[in-house]
Amino acid sequence: MAPIKEGRLTESQEELLLMVSFYEHVLDKKEQTLVVDECLKVFHHSKEHYAKITASLMPIFAMLTSGPLGDSFSPDPKDSTDSRPIWNLESIILTRSCLYCHLDSLSDNMIASAVGSILLGDLVSVAGKRYNLGKTDIRISLFVDEASNVCNNPLIEILNKGAEGGIYTTVAMQTIADLAHRLGSQDAARMVLGNCNNLIALRCKDRPTQDFVTETFGKTYIHQVDTTLSTHADTHAGLPSFEGGASHKRTAVREEIIPSEYLGKLPNGQFFAFVGGGHLLKGRVPVITD
Repeated sequence: MAPIKEGRLTESQEELLLMVSFYEHVLDKKEQTLVVDECLKVFHHSKEHYAKITASLMPIFAMLTSGPLGDSFSPDPKDSTDSRPIWNLESIILTRSCLYCHLDSLSDNMIASAVGSILLGDLVSVAGKRYNLGKTDIRISLFVDEASNVCNNPLIEILNKGAEGGIYTTVAMQTIADLAHRLGSQDAARMVLGNCNNLIALRCKDRPTQDFVTETFGKTYIHQVDTTLSTHADTHAGLPSFEGGASHKRTAVREEIIPSEYLGKLPNGQFFAFVGGGHLLKGRVPVITD
């Protein structure tokens, strides 16, 4: 809803003004709704200022509401020629179905980010409803690949409190730097990673990411044994004399369980994992071939 332009009003604009006046001044407060109230705030907002604050959003809205995306996100339930079923996240969960979203961020990162953020925001709403009603019997498995492209506050809320709504999340990313670039700081990136219980690390060349992984795995005592051997030959009173000795020294040094440089040398499919509240694993993913 956009503010009405100054000047002579059309018939439809006059009807709109009458409806707004009736809603605000005549209709009982108990009959008014939050949705309409928020729309009226936009209606009364300065047109110039509203255009400035929505300048970056309008192109995204235009792309999401036109073409195939518009038909997918806003289907018409009264269109008898459209035989596609209309789904939402709640119905997908109740029917124990699987939703796969191919966002194609390589081709259009802006649209992929917007669609991913919308879906995650909707999932937070569904999770909150399930938690409030105590209906968490259906387990929801959420997998987010290339999480740095879609990471936002809803995803952080899911990682932090999602298990209470029955959501168990797995996120995959390349480096901490990708996540920091998305969220704006290293602290925000570490906040996201701090909400993940388990960690599976494959080969990684980024040093800050390597340091984070080794920091998570912790340290242990490495025992070292130094052995010293000595011999000495001499002549005493015309007779040869031989002496020898040996010493052992054992020390313990606290070092990383997995040195950082090892993470950059892992072969394809091999990984280190920190799971189950402290269990360290070294594993290899089997490669299935024809």
